Amino acid sequence: MISPTCPAFEVSSKRRKGYPSETHVKRGHRFVHGDIELLEKLGRNDPCPCGSGHRFQGVLP
Repeated sequence: MISPTCPAFEVSSKRRKGYPSETHVKRGHRFVHGDIELLEKLGRNDPCPCGSGHRFQGVLP
């Protein structure tokens, strides 16, 4: 029987440290109808902002 205290079973964070979550990443600012600003969120299939070239969804563990 494998012990639950074995290092292979350590609790890990769902997201990698140092990478922002999807809800906190914005692609940029767009202005619609003069002064009204529209903020775009990064989608799961958009390129990752870390510069890896992978989809944002694929970078998350």
